[in-house]
Amino acid sequence: MVKLIATDMDGTLLDDEKRLPVEFPRLLEVLTEKNVAFAVASGRSYPALQTLFQEKTDSLLLICDNGAHVRIPGQPPVYQCMPFSVVHAVLDICQQLSNAVPVLCGIEGIYYPNTAKAQFQKEISNFYVQFTDMAYADLYQITDPIIKIALCVMDGPEKMLYPILNSKFGRDYELVISGNVWMDMMCKGVSKGNAVAKLQQMLHVTPMETMVFGDYQNDVSMFSQAYYSYAMKQASKEVQQHARFLAPANTENGVVRTICNILQLPDLQE
Repeated sequence: MVKLIATDMDGTLLDDEKRLPVEFPRLLEVLTEKNVAFAVASGRSYPALQTLFQEKTDSLLLICDNGAHVRIPGQPPVYQCMPFSVVHAVLDICQQLSNAVPVLCGIEGIYYPNTAKAQFQKEISNFYVQFTDMAYADLYQITDPIIKIALCVMDGPEKMLYPILNSKFGRDYELVISGNVWMDMMCKGVSKGNAVAKLQQMLHVTPMETMVFGDYQNDVSMFSQAYYSYAMKQASKEVQQHARFLAPANTENGVVRTICNILQLPDLQE
């Protein structure tokens, strides 16, 4: 019996227009009635999830920033912050690369350089809210604790930035590709999978009672925590090979359809 469901957002629960399924409110009601916990596991920061879920935010289990920020209803949020010396070292590297824009995700806000070109700004606004653009030098003066560094690289981070950062920080920090033009850097041990494992421990839920959905490399760590591990149909073969099952694409409402099928839920549109 499934007792915990955790799903990625972009490319998974959300359609390509970044919209929640119309059945989502009713789905939450039915899952609550059946005592099935629902967790959002996203690379997005908390303010962006607040904007998306509105009044339902406080009732959800939230794994934000790939697990660097976890919120459980009725409990104080848990953050895992990076040393400013490391943040500054990453800024130094990005400043030498014309196509890499760092986005510093703090507890209180989101910060990125105002020298970022329009195409970067549009990409950043697709996933982040309440952000502040500032002079590059001012990024070094930020005192807001940083829980994640998101890095936007228009020609893909795999070619140059990931190898550079991995060689310097790969042993001591988590580096994951989180989108076509995105990679994320967090403290060692921070991942969606480890966050799901902590939720399982808190809720006394086993992997056999857990269902997870994802479509990108930053979701792979969740697959090993659940028997019902689903990669989305449009996910790469590399991601799919880590999951036990395949769900219909996000454009086909794959998450809701799969949940309803496995849990034998009634028609949510009734």
